[in-house]
Amino acid sequence: MQKPSENWKRIRQAALERGQRTAIDPLSPLYDVYLGVSALYLAGFIHFNFFDHSTEFTWFKACLIICVAVAGVIVPVLTGSVLTLHFASKRLERLIAE
Repeated sequence: MQKPSENWKRIRQAALERGQRTAIDPLSPLYDVYLGVSALYLAGFIHFNFFDHSTEFTWFKACLIICVAVAGVIVPVLTGSVLTLHFASKRLERLIAE
């Protein structure tokens, strides 16, 4: 079996770098969104479990409950997306480094 030519190596390197620029880099804000949603969910969870012992129901608490519930639904979806993005990014970086 022949070794790959230098031209082939350059074309492969360019294709992998372009794949990273077009697929991985635009999705990198997903990490920040995941961090924000997780922080909101954790803050709401801690607030309602440890600090909220009053029986009155206000509009603020209703909005807070809805926000925490939506964050609780979004966290598992974003976890799968962020993990997939992370592993795809690491694999692409490893291929580029070859």
